[in-house]
Amino acid sequence: MLSLRDCLDHSNLSELEVGVLAEYTGLPTMLAATLAGAMLQSDGGVDLLLRILRDAEAQAAQTLDLERRERTRAAIEQFCRVHRAGQTG
Repeated sequence: MLSLRDCLDHSNLSELEVGVLAEYTGLPTMLAATLAGAMLQSDGGVDLLLRILRDAEAQAAQTLDLERRERTRAAIEQFCRVHRAGQTG
């Protein structure tokens, strides 16, 4: 059985990124990690996951939850550094 750490290491995602995805979707963290890892393996998955993270940030801004918005913004920055390096757009 894979652990959360195994899933994160395999997909090169952080607990922060997966946590934001889990909170946004309402999925358990392990399922969110598995979903995100699968998305990164698919064509367009990086862009899709980035759009989801940006939507999560927009939702946090609408609720005026500054802590959640900052956490989401940090997840987006980290995601872009790792997964969009060398890509245009």
